[in-house]
Amino acid sequence: MDRMKVKELFNSFLEFIPLYHETIGCIYNKDYGIEPNLNKSQRKALFIIKKNGRIIPSSLGKALDMQKGSLTTLVDSLVEHEFVRRDVDKEDRRKQWISLTPKGDEYISKLMHNFEKEFEKTFEKVDAEDIDNMINSIDFVKRILANIKNIKGQG
Repeated sequence: MDRMKVKELFNSFLEFIPLYHETIGCIYNKDYGIEPNLNKSQRKALFIIKKNGRIIPSSLGKALDMQKGSLTTLVDSLVEHEFVRRDVDKEDRRKQWISLTPKGDEYISKLMHNFEKEFEKTFEKVDAEDIDNMINSIDFVKRILANIKNIKGQG
């Protein structure tokens, strides 16, 4: 491992994170007037559940960077809105799955439609080749992070 390269990578992430939040991340924080007005953690949880189809609470907590108690409160609120349901695993009764209800799926679909329109506006003046390069770069970073996640999971 080249410590100088890792330090450079570290500093790049420190610069990237605020830029991401100011330009793209803020899109995910809007509610676009869709009722009920959920907070950003609730909306992010719905996105993650939608992407995964179903998810166990510990994985959802890691993806949201939330502690167990806060996550339980968040999931309870989504159950109360009838956006998600909890199901006991058929093979392991100690395991619980969280999945979207049809009402939750409808809500997140409306939100995604608005996010996609906002993305189009954000990138409308960006060159198509730059967008292609950005897609390839993000895919590359995702592969590296997935590999790191897998290595950590084995350790």
